[in-house]
Amino acid sequence: MKTLVVAAQKGGAGKTTLARNLSVAAAGEPNRVLCLDLDPQASLRGWWESRETDAPAMLERDPAPHSLRATLNAAREQFDLCIIDTPPAAPEWLTDVISAADLVLIPVRPSPDDLRAVGATVSAVNAANVPFVFAMSQTPRAKITEETARVLAQHGRVAPINIAQRVVYAESGATGLGVTEAGDAKASEEIVTLWTYVRGILHG
Repeated sequence: MKTLVVAAQKGGAGKTTLARNLSVAAAGEPNRVLCLDLDPQASLRGWWESRETDAPAMLERDPAPHSLRATLNAAREQFDLCIIDTPPAAPEWLTDVISAADLVLIPVRPSPDDLRAVGATVSAVNAANVPFVFAMSQTPRAKITEETARVLAQHGRVAPINIAQRVVYAESGATGLGVTEAGDAKASEEIVTLWTYVRGILHG
């Protein structure tokens, strides 16, 4: 089982949006996908509870951070992929969670505030000695998007697809769907391309 942690210490960066949509894309291949929600806001679990299918799966209760590794070990025989959503802060246990990952996905919006905040996340990932990749999130068609990508590329890999600012990401989150299930071709292409890139790193 591979473990993907979605982390960003800036609130609103799109962690939960990417976690739920990547989990749906991966489950559709098919893979046996487990989602864990370590964010106290429990947005990922709220989305999952409104779904009409059991894929991706969630546990009856999400583990406490200190018992995460035991949960992952118990899940290894039953699942191919575990996607973990994390809070928009830096609790003491975040480095331990990151260290359990095979890959950390860091969503970043194209804004000066997000760029200033991303350094703390990168430091935590580097401290755990885990590979990571940036994903540009909520991107407008504007010069700042290109500039942000260039800055991020100086610090690590940047996914080759931007996740644009589309209404369907919010709408599908409210209805328990992934965008690949919601019939939006452009959003589906974004998520499938991102998942294909992430999968290649996980299994490369």
